[in-house]
Amino acid sequence: SMDEELQVRGAGFDEIDDDFLLHEVGHYLTNFQETFMPLGLHVFGRDWSADGLDTMMNSILDNTDSSEAQRQAIYQKLQMSPAAEIEALLNGLNGRFISPGKGNDPIRTPDALPTGRNFYALDGSLLPTRVGFDIGQQLAAPVLAGEKGNIEGHEVGDRNKQGVILWASDSVRDEGAMIAFGMKLLGVRPIWNSRGIIKGLERLPLNEEQPQRLDVLFTTSGLFRDLYGEHLVLLDKASLLALDASRDLIIRDYPALAVALNAALEALGEWQQGGDEALDKNLVAANWVNEAIQRLAQQPDIDPAQLGRETSLRVFGIAPGAYGAGINRLVERSAAWEDRSELADVFIKRMAHAYGSGLQGESQPDLFKQQLAGVSQTFLGRASNLYGLMDNNDAFDYLGGFNLAVETVSGQQPGSAVINHSNNDNLRIDDLPQVLLGELRARYLNPQWIKPLMNEGYAGARTMGSEFIEYLWGWQVTSPEIITDQVWEEVKAVYVDDSLQLGLDEFLGDGHQQHVQTNILAVMLVAIDKGFWDADLDTQKQLAEQFAANII
Repeated sequence: SMDEELQVRGAGFDEIDDDFLLHEVGHYLTNFQETFMPLGLHVFGRDWSADGLDTMMNSILDNTDSSEAQRQAIYQKLQMSPAAEIEALLNGLNGRFISPGKGNDPIRTPDALPTGRNFYALDGSLLPTRVGFDIGQQLAAPVLAGEKGNIEGHEVGDRNKQGVILWASDSVRDEGAMIAFGMKLLGVRPIWNSRGIIKGLERLPLNEEQPQRLDVLFTTSGLFRDLYGEHLVLLDKASLLALDASRDLIIRDYPALAVALNAALEALGEWQQGGDEALDKNLVAANWVNEAIQRLAQQPDIDPAQLGRETSLRVFGIAPGAYGAGINRLVERSAAWEDRSELADVFIKRMAHAYGSGLQGESQPDLFKQQLAGVSQTFLGRASNLYGLMDNNDAFDYLGGFNLAVETVSGQQPGSAVINHSNNDNLRIDDLPQVLLGELRARYLNPQWIKPLMNEGYAGARTMGSEFIEYLWGWQVTSPEIITDQVWEEVKAVYVDDSLQLGLDEFLGDGHQQHVQTNILAVMLVAIDKGFWDADLDTQKQLAEQFAANII
């Protein structure tokens, strides 16, 4: 219901003032109006329509303070783009030169225009840039202050780790802001040389701006590992540098752990400084102590060096040469699993490879489970104006899978948030339910998103039924507390019953589009069969009869 989506200060419609509710609904709708979404599909080499060109111009210029000369330059580059794409393809096929150019979201970075160039990204040794680190600091501030995220994750206890997901594509767009976000939670910053290349790390002192050091569990995509492998070592050392801030206290108060601690900190080399920070202000150190004591009790004969280093591991990902967390492939094969925990097991098995100083992706499933059990909050950054959470399968694969794995290991779903930094002037951290349900209304139930796709024939239908619906199913399996019966009822109303009166039922039932319609019906029937959607008998009968009619 709208009551659930608004989540107005945790109160329902019956508990709040009408004026306040109206104010909040206004904000809710304004967010929709300000949300960018694709206008149909990109067709290679097809010239812009006049309306499309105006819409794109307004989208870009809304995010910039530009002169008339700059406006004209952007307009001309947009007009040039379709022909430039064709020319670049032909040059490539003929073995000729393709002009290089910056690659990024054109709304975020107009310098990415015209398209059709051989795009390049920032040198990894520059990430995070000073700009990227400043953005990361701003994003981390409300989390450190306890204004965003799970407040329980700011205290010594069983579940206080922050899970941060790192993707290569967003690191290109945001100049390493999510890397910086994780560093700032740890209370660490890069040291740059005069050319902007990172040459080391510096531990920030605890103060009003850095009230504590939060413990961060990093998970990385395969592409991030390939492109920014040196950053996995850097983040490992950032975590160790935070641990080092309580070294003197740990050696004094827990002498039995001294050898293990020194072994863990060896990877820092000359970066070791030592420190006497209290454990209630340094959750990296507090968790290291608690986990080392627990493991020592379970394995009294363990080698101290092994104990110290393994307990300090905080960077995990897919095995070298592998890609994807595995949830996206398995969730489609609904007959291959019965319980959601089976998918969690796949995520854990695939993502349990440790990276860092002296580590090249060794499988450590037990250590990964131990870290997952302590996660109270997960974060995924989004620096794109084009891609949402339900138009690709990576989001539920990594974030949904992460949350499901934490739930399976600890028995509790973590809090989960999406960091939107596609516009540096409007940085946002929103709860996952708010983002998913907002995107559902702003895009997939919105006639302004659907109608342009209907002009694209089968390709448009496929975007609706073989992509959106499939990815909605992925979120259903990983986050059933968000994708409720009401979501399926509204999706059915639009895509099966044509409640928006767009002629969508006829469009999806025409020609090859009927295969897409059949897939939509099949996914809905599977959602019912597996107990995720408690549909009434009339709905079940309608879907089953239409599905049968399509395939017989």
